[in-house]
Amino acid sequence: MTETQRIAVKEKILAEIARVTKDIAGLEEITKPINAEDMDDITRMDAIVTKSVNDAALAACRVRFAGLEYALKRVADPEFGFCIDCGECIPVPRLLAMPEASRCIDCAQ
Repeated sequence: MTETQRIAVKEKILAEIARVTKDIAGLEEITKPINAEDMDDITRMDAIVTKSVNDAALAACRVRFAGLEYALKRVADPEFGFCIDCGECIPVPRLLAMPEASRCIDCAQ
């Protein structure tokens, strides 16, 4: 990986961290506890299902955030960008699409 590519990946990581941080804040806001007292049964069930979906999305965002933070710490490491399973170079387009990737496409499958 060239230094220019490494800088591009780092910039992508920082941009994704900013985006995921916003997503987390929004999801935290809409996953607050539900006040079911003023709702009929159907509305209450719909609110519970919606909250469950949003809770799952929030958990996924938090996992992605942790992966991005880890990638940001590792991006300066000379071994960053190499598959942890086979040791082959992870293509830069994959790292730009998914900066937290630690496996090449073949090993990830």
